[in-house]
Amino acid sequence: MSWDAIRDAIDAKDAGRVITLVSRLDAAGRKEVAGRLPGRLKEMRDATRFGDLERGFHRPLMLAGAGTIGGAAAAAAWLCRREFDSWWLRSQGPQLRKDLDKVTADRPAEWRADVGRRIAERIRVTDFAEEVLPRWHMAAGLTLSAGAEPPAADGFAVMWASGGADTRTLADDPFLDALLPRLFEADGVGAALAFDRSSAEWDRERRTWADALAELAATGRIARDTLIGGCVRRFLRGGTPHELRWFVQLHEVLEPTDDEVVARVRDYARLLPSAPSTVADLALRAVRRADELERVDEPLFEEAAGAVLFRAEAKLVRAGLTWADRTARKRARVDATLRAVTAVFSCDSLDLRERAVKIAVKHAGRASAETGEEVRAAASALQGPLRETIATAFGEVESDAPVVLGPPPFVPRELPAPIASPAEMAAEFDALLRTEHQDWLAVERFLAALVAFAHQDADAARDALRPVVAPMPWLVDPDTSLGAHNEANWPLWAVRSLFVAKTPNRLVETLASFVKGWARKGATVFHPQMDRFLALRGREIAASLGGAPVLLAAPTTAAGHIDPVVLVERLERLEAAGAEPGRAELAQAMLRVPRETDAAAAARAGNLVSPAGRAMAAWLAAGPPDDPEVRCEVLEKPAATVGDRTLRLPSRILSVVSMPGDSDVARLCAFPEEGWRDFGQPSYRSAFAWWPGVTPSHREVAAAHLVPYQACLTDETQAQGATVLALAEAGGPAGAATGTLLALTLANRHERHRADAVEALLALSARGVLPAAETGVAVGRLAAFDRVRLGRVVRALTAAADAGALADVWTLVAAALPEVLPAPGERAPGGLPDLLALGTRTAETIGARGMLPALEAVAGRGGSSRLVKEAGRLHRTLAAAT
Repeated sequence: MSWDAIRDAIDAKDAGRVITLVSRLDAAGRKEVAGRLPGRLKEMRDATRFGDLERGFHRPLMLAGAGTIGGAAAAAAWLCRREFDSWWLRSQGPQLRKDLDKVTADRPAEWRADVGRRIAERIRVTDFAEEVLPRWHMAAGLTLSAGAEPPAADGFAVMWASGGADTRTLADDPFLDALLPRLFEADGVGAALAFDRSSAEWDRERRTWADALAELAATGRIARDTLIGGCVRRFLRGGTPHELRWFVQLHEVLEPTDDEVVARVRDYARLLPSAPSTVADLALRAVRRADELERVDEPLFEEAAGAVLFRAEAKLVRAGLTWADRTARKRARVDATLRAVTAVFSCDSLDLRERAVKIAVKHAGRASAETGEEVRAAASALQGPLRETIATAFGEVESDAPVVLGPPPFVPRELPAPIASPAEMAAEFDALLRTEHQDWLAVERFLAALVAFAHQDADAARDALRPVVAPMPWLVDPDTSLGAHNEANWPLWAVRSLFVAKTPNRLVETLASFVKGWARKGATVFHPQMDRFLALRGREIAASLGGAPVLLAAPTTAAGHIDPVVLVERLERLEAAGAEPGRAELAQAMLRVPRETDAAAAARAGNLVSPAGRAMAAWLAAGPPDDPEVRCEVLEKPAATVGDRTLRLPSRILSVVSMPGDSDVARLCAFPEEGWRDFGQPSYRSAFAWWPGVTPSHREVAAAHLVPYQACLTDETQAQGATVLALAEAGGPAGAATGTLLALTLANRHERHRADAVEALLALSARGVLPAAETGVAVGRLAAFDRVRLGRVVRALTAAADAGALADVWTLVAAALPEVLPAPGERAPGGLPDLLALGTRTAETIGARGMLPALEAVAGRGGSSRLVKEAGRLHRTLAAAT
């Protein structure tokens, strides 16, 4: 009877009634209820559609368990069950805490403390406190009711700071004295409080932790040493800027006194080599402040100055140079200053190198002979005029010109081995289903195996795939449509065809869409012909299951090519099986023939008798087709005329592939298609990274198709990095289309896509086919028309130069500058001074010389703007005598 009443109270969502009933139970009743709860929870979950508890059941169930489960470990596990992690429970922590105190009031203090500790250990350290705050309230309530010490778990301290404590009444918080030191020790506190200040700006009633602690320190409630020392110790432990942001804010709010700074000056100096820039800036100001108080000796100065001058941040290096220069004579440490500033001689920034040289020359007269020798040795890394300036002040400097090694060699990817068994095929299908952007090579590998195994033993192939398909009954239900969102998912269509052989697969409709030249969706959006071709091939593969013994166009290289001998062997197997490849499959196989035709394979193909075999024999005998004419240009206006057609170009990039003929290959490659006058907006569903694999011997054709659709996506993530990597691995000429696509990806907002673009640039450079000048022109025009952010491109090009592609990067920069340098009265694009600085660095290193009229005009304007200064530096570098 005890269980029946409590079950009814739970079903009524009456937490108060549950508490009352549980408090009346004897030992036997508690044991009965504790044993029944897991089964009742399962029944309640099973009764819901998605297995989630209905709102209102959580607290009664939790309290029933807390009041009846005997062991502390079991009670903590019940209270922390996944089913109770509900979004709406996050705001009920305080009430849950009060209820838990009532229902466990007659439990021993040791039991409550143990449960509280175990719950605290289950708190995940996270930036989003609301997710685990109810657990904190339960642990805190049980700990306080037991009169126990706060749990030592990091999560408990983090959640105390993330919402458990009220900063308005922090002085009276029962955990303040015990947990305050933990703020500087527990992992996750910094991340949890990173937005402390911004959150307070949105909530005027909320006080920041930094302000609250500073006020308590001012009243003497807590010791300043605990806070300042805690911040410095946390800085020394290291961390990301995000993790240390709040500690920097607290340190600033506390405004350390001179004595407090001097007492920790050596710790501040230890932060300078590698701390995040915000921390290093704070530390440098502290060390300089101590130096003003004459509390920094020469060894400590040299340690601190040397550390900050080796850093990459220009702001910090500039501040370090100013400090060293102003105190060199005042503190009688010229030699130490000179030794420190030589670190900047190898800095990437020409501006900083010039400043370091100027400081060295300024103090040369007071340098010792030994220090002068060190300066001359360091100056050997300087180029041209700067090295000569040091030589004039310190004596002859030997040139130590850097060796330009070039980009790393290109190493083609190895194609994975074919799938060896139906079980491996099923595992690969499962992996593809879990992949957001499926790699086209992985898809081709899976489909090649599926075609082969379906032909050998279709039942065995289905048996292997059933465990993977089981959670997706809709996939094998002939009455269920796969939906538009699965249009491009080849593996899904193919597996469905294996299980539901008679299901219409839209093959005829897809073929008509490709052959008639264009398809339209809505008023202005057109499906790219590459996508329509891929859709046709995917349907053909699905329709061929069971009949074809082999997938004809499956590549044998990672670039997408097919070994001609293997291709002929596949056609022979298809003929022996009485199977004919689909129209798109045959065209794809033709396009994947390498540019170097195998004469023996062509001769062997002459024995083929099927229509597809004869067509391929003629293709191989004729040799590789001539490269089509490709035109690509970044336009200022969104319209252009091609022949008798006026095209509307939202992308403002004109891309044309001239390939005459009415074959499927010509129909696929020609761009734009006959009848197209409006490209519409970019398609976000296009499998862009697949396109280079369609024309692996003609990368410029694929690039020309890609550019108009990717031109407006530089702030998006649509596999742009994977696309340019595939393009770099393909074969054939690379021109303006490849360069424009590369320029767009170098300007992508997302770092991973820019990194892939750098890798693609290096691969093209190593292969000797990088269209550096064309890429530069595209970068310049895109930036001039405010289509890309030049700063992103400069960061990517700097990485490419660091990797060895100095000559190509210089060619690219030189081609971009005439397009992007502003005429008098025009606004310069953001990032242009950085592009000029990169040009100076690369030109200086490879010894480039020459004249750029547009550069000379900007350099001669006069003034102190960084644009004019950087233009002047590059102009002087290019004009220097060889």
